[in-house]
Amino acid sequence: MNIFNSLGSNHTFGSALRTLFAVGTHSSRRNLIEYLERRYGGKALLCYKGRDALQIALSSLPEKGAVAINGFTCWAVYQAVRESGHTPLYLDISSTSLNFSPQTLQDALAEHSSIKAVVIQNTLGVPCDIEPIAALCKERGVALIEDLAHSIGSTYASGDEAGTVGDFVVLSFSQDKVVDAVAGGALIVRNKSYQGLQAPALKKVARSQQLKDRFYPFLTYIIRWTHTLRLGSIVHRALKSLHLLSRPFIEGAVSEMHELPDWYCAGILRTCATLPDTTEHRKKIAQIYAETIDKRLQISGDMGLLSRSANLRFPIIHYERDRLIEYLKARRVYVSDIWYDAPIGPKRFLHRTDYRGQCPQAEEVSRMILNLPTHLNVSPAHARLIATHVNEWLKSEGSKTYHVKPIWDEAEWEGFLRGQKPHTFLQSWKWGHHYEQTGSKIFRVGVYDARVLVGIALFIKIGARRGTFLVCPHGPIVADFGDEKGALAALVGYCSDIGRDEECDFIRFCPLSPASDESRAMYRRLGFRDAPIHMHPELSWMLDITKPEDELLREMRKTTRYLIKKMEKEGVEITQSSDSADMGKFASIYAATVERQQFTPFSKSYLQTEFELFSKDGEAVFFFGSYKGELIAAAIIIFYNGQAFYHHSGSIQKFEDINASYLLQWRVIQEAKRRGATLYNFWGIAPDDKPKHAWRGLSLFKKGFGGFAEAYLHAQDKPLSPKYAVNYGIETVRRIRRHL
Repeated sequence: MNIFNSLGSNHTFGSALRTLFAVGTHSSRRNLIEYLERRYGGKALLCYKGRDALQIALSSLPEKGAVAINGFTCWAVYQAVRESGHTPLYLDISSTSLNFSPQTLQDALAEHSSIKAVVIQNTLGVPCDIEPIAALCKERGVALIEDLAHSIGSTYASGDEAGTVGDFVVLSFSQDKVVDAVAGGALIVRNKSYQGLQAPALKKVARSQQLKDRFYPFLTYIIRWTHTLRLGSIVHRALKSLHLLSRPFIEGAVSEMHELPDWYCAGILRTCATLPDTTEHRKKIAQIYAETIDKRLQISGDMGLLSRSANLRFPIIHYERDRLIEYLKARRVYVSDIWYDAPIGPKRFLHRTDYRGQCPQAEEVSRMILNLPTHLNVSPAHARLIATHVNEWLKSEGSKTYHVKPIWDEAEWEGFLRGQKPHTFLQSWKWGHHYEQTGSKIFRVGVYDARVLVGIALFIKIGARRGTFLVCPHGPIVADFGDEKGALAALVGYCSDIGRDEECDFIRFCPLSPASDESRAMYRRLGFRDAPIHMHPELSWMLDITKPEDELLREMRKTTRYLIKKMEKEGVEITQSSDSADMGKFASIYAATVERQQFTPFSKSYLQTEFELFSKDGEAVFFFGSYKGELIAAAIIIFYNGQAFYHHSGSIQKFEDINASYLLQWRVIQEAKRRGATLYNFWGIAPDDKPKHAWRGLSLFKKGFGGFAEAYLHAQDKPLSPKYAVNYGIETVRRIRRHL
């Protein structure tokens, strides 16, 4: 048994020969048009691709604007929207369906008055909730387009057939669709107010392309048949390299619209005549899958609609999808052709769209979904065997692995962090929000053992001239009760996929793992290497502030204790503020410090955003030191998770023998104790073996307050592209120049 999702699997040897020797007549075209107009109740126009039909429909709208489309769709839909002069508006799918919900559409219509059309697609044949969607479109005067690329033969809850509700109906007869003629499309204009539209001039399909289409079912039949002899993959590669196989997508940036040659029409009509039998067969196969496959892999909301679905493919989801695909491949079931592997699929086209993370649910599903075949070459016995294979894999392998998925719930994220109490706030929910507000794309993911969250990782996408990368600041964080090696392996696989999707050159982890050979070896096994430079402190100075104040003072360096008392006697005043309007005061001291010490500063807007986010909950406070009414020292302190962090600071030396920073730090420690904090994190210090380190003087200052050093593993890089070598060289030079 060799079962494929695609590769002409809708065709038998007989239908392949009929396509190869098909003869076109004008009567076939006329008969197809009449059939479609009777079935869908409108004026029909034939074209070479379903994409062409959608573009024609959108081009006929009187005004340009936004077009609401499913956030889990194909490149052809995006292409049609763009080339018709409109802007796509992505509607995320629901948590229990591959279609968007009426509520999501209602919210979008309320927020975006520019929406001129809504495209529904009944993903994989599963009918959407059309009645409230149609009512919303009618109420707002928005055109409703039914895209039946997946769903010829589907039925809505009202009993209406898909394609009998909207203003326009778009049909596709392309490869692997319900009606598969290798190519072909049609537009049905149902709304009479649009039936006067003038069809654009369509070009003729090149004879060479028509020849590829004729041969496609026959050649793919040979590929599938020779897989039994272990020759199929060789034949497939050879035909692709010779460009002899017809392809469903146009690779160019702009595609042209073409008319449908007559010879395709007879094949489409012949397939339409068998639709009742085909639909019944697909339904039977889908029901076998639904009854047999473990319910944990099924999309709950859509499973109740199989009796009304065209069941183009049967979707299942699992976080270890790629391993399941390989498992099935070893058993001669080939399902690597996924609808869809990205919110706008195929993934290789995603970078050509304007999609920028608008549909998180679709992103998660696209990393988990695979489709099981329901076509005529899958018998009920085949379906039962495939379902058995899936369940066996889940029992033996799929249930033993950690899985990774996005986390959208702040309470879940923060609840985990507060239980672990890592010595950082750089994995906090607010820190991710801070980077979102300053223009970066972020990813928050969790590692789960069954349903138990055992680890989290915040990734920030950094774009720089030296390279684009994902950084995990002071992370990932893995629970003490978790298997760090297993959790880390699952996380690395997941974030590597994100990195490639985002066209990153490398991934950088800055873990709080101990600086040990064991930790370094664990990362080495996963393909990491030492980064050329750190991004966050890897040697921090800590102070246990659970001790009484007099004991803390006794354990300080004598000079530090003396200067604290002297500043008090000299009348140095330390004040606090949670008012973000005081950023100007802080910025003036910070800028003077930058000029004196020549380090790369954070922008004022960056600092402002950070302070505003954390100060909302009282977690960020300005400390100002003044002498004789003049501001001479300032710091931003973060209070988070029972700890205090010395994050940003500056000072000026205007008065001889006056250094307000000593008293300022003591007041911070006192405030942290008042808040119930147990630890004060002075942030980074210089290693003892680097006397010329840029932080040497600051480190001596911090150590004077007593405490201990905490060393973390050096930042770890996982290269994803050859361009990483450029980044490595540039950062190495920077480290040397900055004496780090």
